[in-house]
Amino acid sequence: MKNWFWLVLLFIFIPACATDDITSDQIERQRLLVDVATIEQSSINQKLELSGQVLPRNQVPLVTALPLEVKELHVEVGQTVEAGERLLTLEDREALRQLNQARSAVTQLEKALAQAREINQSIASNVGNLQELQQELQKSIDRSRAVIDELNRDELEDSLIDLLQTSLEVSLNQAELAQAASSGNFTLVNTIELEIQLESAENAVKQAEEAVQSSNVVAPITGVVSQVDVTVGQTALPSQPLIVISDLAKMDAVFSVNSFQVAKLTSGLPATLSITGIDDTLTGAISTISPVINPQTNTFSVLVPLENESLRLKGGMRTNAVIDLDTITETIVVPANGLLYESGEPYVFVVTENTARRQEVELGSREGEWIEVISGLEENDQIVTTGKERLTDGSEITIRSE
Repeated sequence: MKNWFWLVLLFIFIPACATDDITSDQIERQRLLVDVATIEQSSINQKLELSGQVLPRNQVPLVTALPLEVKELHVEVGQTVEAGERLLTLEDREALRQLNQARSAVTQLEKALAQAREINQSIASNVGNLQELQQELQKSIDRSRAVIDELNRDELEDSLIDLLQTSLEVSLNQAELAQAASSGNFTLVNTIELEIQLESAENAVKQAEEAVQSSNVVAPITGVVSQVDVTVGQTALPSQPLIVISDLAKMDAVFSVNSFQVAKLTSGLPATLSITGIDDTLTGAISTISPVINPQTNTFSVLVPLENESLRLKGGMRTNAVIDLDTITETIVVPANGLLYESGEPYVFVVTENTARRQEVELGSREGEWIEVISGLEENDQIVTTGKERLTDGSEITIRSE
């Protein structure tokens, strides 16, 4: 009987112990296995990575002043040309016709202006004669008054003769004055309008001469024909480029940067460039930073000049540049493999007593796999590196043993 009693107790005790052991194992297995890294202070070299393209420094589009027909095309895309070399011949009959018309207009206006000035000179001379007659008349009147004042009975006859003579002079002067006034047209010709018209006609002659000269399109610089947008027989329009000449010997790596990036850049900063299609890296320095934002792209332009005597660089090649800024000392850094992003915002999981706690961080400069942390972490914090993708805020974890 006693043996049966102890046997029953044994069966009850063993399952109870087994249940406790299974529950502990299950809890341990439910914790996620992760790797961690300890946050430290370190020095970091500030670098700025930019993306852009390589473009010719000098690129000249050629246009015509008049809509002229393309008569001959002397070059093709990719051809090297020298400054002054003929590229295109346009039909110049229309340009010559307009030049002859403009010159004829200048000749007619010059004649009209000369005639107007001659008329005005003649009028000025007549006005001068009229003024002389008026002065003579005034003198005669003055003499008549003097004779009248001096009349007396003894000298009446002589004085009367003098008065009659003076009156006759006054009458003659009045007649000449009236004739001059009635026969003369004293309205001056307005030459200012003619002078303005002549100036406009002379400008038209200059433009027409330029149009005739532009019928022979020549290269303004030494370079490569990078674009041809016309064919023989086509009418070249003034608003459209006919040919584009590019100087590929001197190129610029062109980058667009935002307001935060441009504040860190200065002329002369060294840059290391990698270019798509080119195996080796190139070095240069920033030469130009646009002082005004482009309102269309809301960015600033940054240029790094590149020499290209071998012509291996082509316009439009994509390039990436690493700009060396300065060194930040004694700053919190985090390994790149410890970061996660949500809607572009970075965060990490900080370990606190076997629990992963989500923590947003503000990042700064980057050097290789290390990134500066401006806020959100402190020295000696532990963050999850491997296994972080499976975590949520408050997840229980087990740190992997080395």
